[in-house]
Parts: sequence; C-alpha cells; structure tokens
Amino acid sequence: MREVFKPIKTLNSRLFKKNKGRNMVAVLAILMTTLMFTTLFTLAQSMSRNMIEMTFRQTGYDAQASFKSITDEEVALIDAHPDVEETGESIVLGVAENSDLAGHQTEIRWADEAYASHSFAWPSAGRMPEGADELAVDTTVLDYLGIPHKLGQQVTLEWRPDLTSQETVSSTFTLCGFWEGNESSYASMAWVSRSFADQMTGGVDGPVSEGQILGTHMAQVNLYSDRNIEETMDGILADTDLTGLEYGVNLAYSPEMNASAFSESLPMYLGMILVFVAGYLIIYNIFQISVTADVQFYGKLKTLGMTKKQLKKLIYGQADRLCLIGIPLGLVLGWGLGFLLVPVLLGMMEGESVVSASPVIFVGSALFAWITVLISCLRPARLAGKVSPIEALRASDAPDRMKKTTKRRGSASLGGMAWANLGRNKRRTALVICSLSLGLVLLSCFYAKNASFDMEKYLSGLTIADFELSDASSEDYTGNYDPQGTTLGQDLVRQVENADGVEDTGHAYSHQFVWQMDDPTAAGLASYYNEEVLADWESYDEQGAEDARNSLAEKKATVSMFGLDGIPLDEMTEEDNVLAGTFDPEAFATGDYVLAVTSAAISREEAESLDVLPASPVGDTVELDGKSYQVMAVVLPGTSIVDGAMEAGEDAGLDLQYVIPSGTFRELYPDNTLRKLYANVEDGQVDAMQEMLDTYTASVDRTLPVTSRQSMAQQYQEETRSSAVMGNAISIIIALVGVLNFANSMITAIVSRRREFAMIQSVGMTKRQLCRMLVYEGLYYAGLTLLVSWAVSALAVGIGVRAVTAADDFATFHFTLLPLGICTPLILVLAVVIPYLCFRNLEKHSVVERLRME
Repeated sequence: MREVFKPIKTLNSRLFKKNKGRNMVAVLAILMTTLMFTTLFTLAQSMSRNMIEMTFRQTGYDAQASFKSITDEEVALIDAHPDVEETGESIVLGVAENSDLAGHQTEIRWADEAYASHSFAWPSAGRMPEGADELAVDTTVLDYLGIPHKLGQQVTLEWRPDLTSQETVSSTFTLCGFWEGNESSYASMAWVSRSFADQMTGGVDGPVSEGQILGTHMAQVNLYSDRNIEETMDGILADTDLTGLEYGVNLAYSPEMNASAFSESLPMYLGMILVFVAGYLIIYNIFQISVTADVQFYGKLKTLGMTKKQLKKLIYGQADRLCLIGIPLGLVLGWGLGFLLVPVLLGMMEGESVVSASPVIFVGSALFAWITVLISCLRPARLAGKVSPIEALRASDAPDRMKKTTKRRGSASLGGMAWANLGRNKRRTALVICSLSLGLVLLSCFYAKNASFDMEKYLSGLTIADFELSDASSEDYTGNYDPQGTTLGQDLVRQVENADGVEDTGHAYSHQFVWQMDDPTAAGLASYYNEEVLADWESYDEQGAEDARNSLAEKKATVSMFGLDGIPLDEMTEEDNVLAGTFDPEAFATGDYVLAVTSAAISREEAESLDVLPASPVGDTVELDGKSYQVMAVVLPGTSIVDGAMEAGEDAGLDLQYVIPSGTFRELYPDNTLRKLYANVEDGQVDAMQEMLDTYTASVDRTLPVTSRQSMAQQYQEETRSSAVMGNAISIIIALVGVLNFANSMITAIVSRRREFAMIQSVGMTKRQLCRMLVYEGLYYAGLTLLVSWAVSALAVGIGVRAVTAADDFATFHFTLLPLGICTPLILVLAVVIPYLCFRNLEKHSVVERLRME
C-alpha cells in the first residue's frame, strides 16, 4: 500500500532543513523564553515550599493539628477515626534550667515515634530512649552544655518538677541518640523514656494543676487531607463525643500562610508577564521577518492552490517544530538555573533550602512558552494567509505602505540611505527598539529602587548602637527575665568599655512591680484605650484586650522601671522622641524626676492630635515602688531599649514603663544586674570588636546575645538579596533578548536585501561605503533605543520609583540612571560590531552570485 502524500508535512520538513540559520535564532529565542519561565516557576514554587517548611520548623511540628492537654483514652478514640492517618503523643516533664542553657529553652519530654518524627526531633544518630537513664537531645543542647556529639556521653539536666518551688532536681542520663539542632524552633526537645516519665508523674493521666506542667499530655494529629482542617477536626471531635477538647491548627496550613507564601512569590509571577512581553517581541519579530522574507514563496504556493488555512497550518507547523527543540532544552536549563538560584534567593531562611521539582513547574512553563509562541505567530500567519500571488512576486523588504515619492536635490548620503532603510519596515524597527528598551528601563528602575534603600534608617529602628549586648534571660520569653542575671559580668563590661576604638557606651537596668495607678495616669490611659481601640485590639488578641479592660477597671498596671545612662538615655530624650515636656539633663540627674514612656507606639503627629497621652502627664507626682518622682517628660518607647522578656510574677494587664537615671536605679535596687550594654565604636575598630565578641561567645559564654549594626546590615542584605537578584536577572535577560532581537533583525534585513546591495554595488558603491551604511543603520537603531530608554527611564525613575520609595520608611530617594550610563557604550559597540559581522558574512558571495539569487 502506497504511503499517502502529505504536502503540509513535507513542506514543513523541507523548510525546516532549508532555513537552518533562522531556525537557530528562533530556537534560541524560544529556549530563552522557556528558560525564564521555568526559572521563575521554580523560584516561585520553591519559595512557597520553603516558607511552609520554615513555618513547620518554627511551630515545631508538621502535623495538621495538635492538642495541648489530652488523655491516652481520648487520643485512642481520635486515632481510630477514619479521617485520621496517624496520631503522636508526648508527656511534658519540665524545662531544663542549667546555667549553660540560659536563653535557650530545652523541654524535657517523653514522645512516641510519630510525635518525635513529626517534631523534627528524630535521632539521626543512635535511637530514642528505652531505659530510665537514657536521653536523646539535639546538637544545639549538646553544644550549649559543651558535650561532644558522641553516643554514651553523660548529660545532666537540672529542672523543677514543681514550678511553685525554687528547688531543682538534677537528673543524669546517658546519651543514646542525637540529631541536628533546629535553630528556627522555639525550643529544643530532650527526649526521655516512658518509664522515666511514668516514674516522675506517678503514671497519672489527666489535666495538671494550674501553674504546673509536669505530666501535661500532648498530642499531634495527621489527617489524610490538608483541606478544611478545622471542619474535619470538628467533625472528628463530634463523632468521638470529644467536642469540649481544644485543639490548634498548624500555622503552616492556615489561609494566612498561603496568602503570605503567594505574596512572597508574587514578584516571580509578575516577572512572568515581563518574560511574556519580551518573548513575544522577539518571537513575533522572527516570524514576521520570516513571512516577509518568504512572501514570494507563499505567493507561489497560493498560485498552486494552497488555501489560507493550509498556509496558517504551515507556519504553525514550523513553530511547533521549533518548540519541540527549544522548550525541552529551556525546561532543563531553566530548572538548573533555578536550582542554582534558590539557595541565593532563600539564603536568609534558616536550614537547608529545598528546590521544588513539582510537575507544575514543567507543565506550566512549557504551556506558557508554547502559548507565547502561538500568540506571536498569530499575525504573521494571518499575513501569510492574506498574501496574493501578484503582490508576492514584487515584494521584498518593502515599506509598510506605499508613499508618494519625494525628490531631493544633491547626492544621496550613506547616513540618509541608512535612515531610509529603517523606515522601510517601521513595525519591525519599533519592535526592535521596544525590545531593547524594555530591559534597559527595567534595569534602571530596579537599580534606582535598590539604591534608594537607606541602611541608617533601617538600622535606627532596630538598634541604637554599633554593638548591643544583653543578658541571656532578657530574650527568654518563656522562662522570664532574671534581674539578677550573670551574663553581663563586670569583667565582660570592662573588656568592652576599655577596648580600642570605643567612643560611647550606655547601660540599661530594669525592675518590675505592680503599681496602683494614680488618677491622672488612669484617666490618660482610659481616654486613649476607649471601646473603639479595645474592640480593634480584641479582634486579634482577645485575652490582651480583656486584661487591659480589667487593668483600667482596677487601676492596676505592671510597671517596668528602667535605669538608663549614656547611649539609651540620649536616644530616648532626642527631640523627636519627646512628646510632651522638656528634658533637663541636670535636673534629671538628681533622681527626683522620671520620664514616662507612652504605653502605645504612637507617632508625634498622632500625639499632637490627642487631648491626653497614654502615660502619666507632665508635672504629675507619681509614687513608684515607695519613692516619689515628678514626671519631667513623656517619651516614645525605644524599641531596642524597652523590648524584651518580662520578669516572673503578677501580670496586671497593661504594661507601663518609666525611666530614671542609672545611678539612682542602682541605689534603689543594688542586687539588680545589667540588662543591656551599648557601645559605639570607631569605623576602623568595628571588625576588631566583632572578632573579640565572637571569640568570647565561642569560648566563654555562647549564651551571650550580641546585636551589631554590621551583622544586622548583612542580615538585611541576605533578606533582600532575592528581590535584587531577581529584578536585575530578569532585566539583564530581557535586555539580552532585546540584543538577540536586534541581531536577528539586522541579519535578516541584510540577508533579504542581498540582491539590492549587489545592485547598488554594481553601479558604483564600494565595499567600504556599504559597510559604513550598515554600521550607520545599526547606530540609528542604538541611538533611537537609547533616546527612548533615557526618556522613559527618567520618567519611570523620577515618578514611579520616587512614589514607591516615598511609601517606604527605610528609603531615601536618589535619582540615578547609572545602569543606562554603563549600558550606553555597550549598546553602541554592539550597534557597530553586529552590522560589521553581517557585512563580512555577506561579502563571502560575489556581486554576480548575489544578483542571481532570488
């Protein structure tokens, strides 16, 4: 049986083999478009996955739901439900209180295999405890205790079975397992055996007394589906008659988390729009040029009887063949590029970054790239279908439409001829200029946005000194702040203050007590915390709002008294931070005055609109912890000064802060030790101070919290590296696509005019003149591109970037077009080199040979 002849398929195959050079450019364009789509898809999917993974580690588990108080029997009922895949159980005994573990919460617990594995705390070396004297912990705890990462080591933990008593128990265990510490988690787990847990709890299974944690039974629930978790859990509890049990849904599965992950990935999805535009500009231009170059061929096909539909099918067939080559290569290279960029993009996230290999990446990228090619071919295919045989026979790279001939006096110039060539196909010229300009304008905008960031503004909101040292317990929000802490000892303070290059220092002490508010203070707070404010507070923190209401009703508040000098006192009393009254340093130093800190972070503008500030009024006499003071001024709370853990004890609801001189504070509370130490250092000695503190934390006290402006600046750069890398990468790639478009247009325009050039050479134009004309043509392209780029970039940066930075508290707008200044000579060089290379290739054929070409 003879094979049926398929003309479209045969023509497609032969045309594909004939136009190898054109196909190479088209495949390269499709490859680059697919590469950018795949890279952005990979980064977006990996960003979402890593954010969810980080949230898992921060919450401490990856199960869908958890119970903080439950019994064995209740766990068994839930585990038997058909919607539940697996449950895990844990019994809490206490929190390790070793001095070496100060500032790092370590919970002593028993857990079964499911609970431990879903809590990122399954031993990678050794096993879970089985005997009463065995223990498994992470490497972070071992490092704090100075114990080698070896099985069989002796580990001693000090803890309190009764939290109402100060008596501690010392338990010594043999290390039977350990795993890599999870720095993102709020606490480390120290697993003990079930026999030890039963021994400590007496085997009691039920709710524990208020204020105690020994014997608290917890559970995690893994469901078969991540959808409608709350609805599923409510159904499970209803089916098991346990509707009174309180549970929590893992934050990683919340709609807010999905929204946050999407917002972080949004720049990638917006980048895809730019990729589509860039891909469209070059692929459309390639096929448009292809149709124009082959217009006589299509005319002959129509003469032979080919229909409009068959012509379109012919062009789409060529596009599909090109896609079959370019898209797979782009998918592989794009995922590889994404694999390299994900660690850079997510460098600020703790733990190892995970590169997603989801089928969505490859299917989505391939589909987006194919759609881009398809849309790019629509108009060229329609033009090919409309061409008539007569028009085709007299067509070349003709003008867009016939114009009236204009006669000029004098001889034609090379520059004039080059300019006229650009006008022969205005659509193509506009596409090349737009394609080149798009990348340059984007690069200018991204650079101007990044250059507008003001590091000083950013750091001023986080730290007020070059170095800030804190007591370890000041960051212990679970175990509370210890006002007699030992982290900032006198030897360390002297070592820092006497170090080379130290310019200024400052000290912060604190003491906490419950205060019966006087009437003026209570009235000011009641005026600010009206029902509208409390209702808004209640919408996100119901218990906090209720405590505030009780505090106002009883006129009781928890007071944190700060003793300050040097850097922190100067910061709080700056003119911009004083909302009412004036600061008199000499009078304040007498110890008879106090600074009242507003109980809410309000701006100066907001303070001026308030009748009464939420603080003790200026001039009011307040009695605080047995001593009377006169309120000198009301100041804003300094974030890095008053923030931190509270002391253990009664919480009266509202928290108020007052500031007195550090000398007066030490006289009143001689047993209280330093809470924070501040130091400003000469620029040339910053690295030396950092090295000294790094050595101290590594060899003397690893629990010492150190905050430095240098480390915070580095942290910010890591956190913003993603947007900088992505913005500049997309801009550069789009600019490269524009260069490729320019090169393709020049090459095709020259190839399509081979006979024309041969004719004008035959009547006297020299090779040198022809080369100069082509170079002029390239320079005109470059000149128009740069003119458009400079004008649009100036408007985009001056208006768009300025508006964006105006809404950024950490930005100071600086008008700059530096990337354009750097790219301008590069564009001009390319505008000369590409036409020159095209001319060299053209001259491989003689004038006679080119005159014989069709």
